[in-house]
Amino acid sequence: MLPFTNTKNQEFFRLFRAKAENAVDTANLLIQLLGEPQRSPELCPVIKELESKGDHLTHDLFALIHKSFFAPLERDDLASLAVALDSVVDAMEAAAARIGIYKLSESDRFLKAFGQILRAQAGELVAAIDMLAGNKMAQIRERAFQINLLENQGDELLRNGLTAIYENAAADPIRFITLKEIYETLEQATDEAETVANILEGVVMKHSS
Repeated sequence: MLPFTNTKNQEFFRLFRAKAENAVDTANLLIQLLGEPQRSPELCPVIKELESKGDHLTHDLFALIHKSFFAPLERDDLASLAVALDSVVDAMEAAAARIGIYKLSESDRFLKAFGQILRAQAGELVAAIDMLAGNKMAQIRERAFQINLLENQGDELLRNGLTAIYENAAADPIRFITLKEIYETLEQATDEAETVANILEGVVMKHSS
């Protein structure tokens, strides 16, 4: 494994860290939206801009992968990591879009809790990329472990949320369908973060001595 601190490879680190930071920025805005969904006309376009920014960063990463003779990781791992980081933001943006499309006007404790989980996962992603840049394999495992724990919390939150809203489904079926889809999309975002963690763990396995 060539270190990211190598001058020729610093651009890889810059782009990967920018993608992880973009996930943090998206999660921070999503927390605001999940707490105040009536702000969707204001917040959804900004979240969409961040999703587009992530796409551009992915494009730049693929261009760098193709033109680099030597790379800090195997090309397949670099590509998989880029796509997986992109998918985290894509899923968060998809949840935000649904809030705007369905004109959700009231928050609940499950939406707010999903926001906290996603922000925590995004922070762990930034930390993991920093550990990768420093070739700190043991610390990457810890970050991946924390991301997986948070994903498990997302699974439980989805189950509890669906149970809670099902109790009033007959009285307000539209709200049930709306919240169910938003909850599931938010949970998908936690799954995407776990995918990044799994890829990083695979890198660790390949390169640990």
